[in-house]
Amino acid sequence: MITIKEFYGDVKDIDESVLAVKSDCLWEKGSLLDIKNLVTPQLFYLHILVNLIGNWKYEGWWFIMCEMVQFVPYIAETLSQAGAEDMKTTFEKVIDCFPGDTRFEDSEEYFDIVNFLQSMAYKVKNESLQTITREERKANIKKLQKCVDKLDEITSRYWGDDAPGHGWKQAIDYIELNC
Repeated sequence: MITIKEFYGDVKDIDESVLAVKSDCLWEKGSLLDIKNLVTPQLFYLHILVNLIGNWKYEGWWFIMCEMVQFVPYIAETLSQAGAEDMKTTFEKVIDCFPGDTRFEDSEEYFDIVNFLQSMAYKVKNESLQTITREERKANIKKLQKCVDKLDEITSRYWGDDAPGHGWKQAIDYIELNC
């Protein structure tokens, strides 16, 4: 298995561009599951962390929840490994807004749930979601938005452009800690 030390050991000054290039190198190895099977857990969490930071900077947590669903099962542990327990706890509150039987996978069923939670304007196919009253749905949407907004607020302290290392310090520190 490839370790962080093997993967980053020859790099002197790690910054955003190095992290992006190294992440791209891992993506060349295949899917997220392929990468997970090729690298140590520490390098896998770092890969997720780098992708989360970059994509959060691009569009925020709701984008990650909608467009990067393959990451969702690993996010809480990644945040914990990176020492961001407050982010982890708040992320888990976002997950709690989803129906209990939600499978976080790239599927029509998942996107139906996302649409249900995103806006009253979206029609859903899922029969169990259709049984939820309009008032309950509005309350669910409001609760989710509040949780996502709180998560974005906390995250900005770690990953925002005004954060240490322009938001990349957490990933760089993780490398130094695990190298």
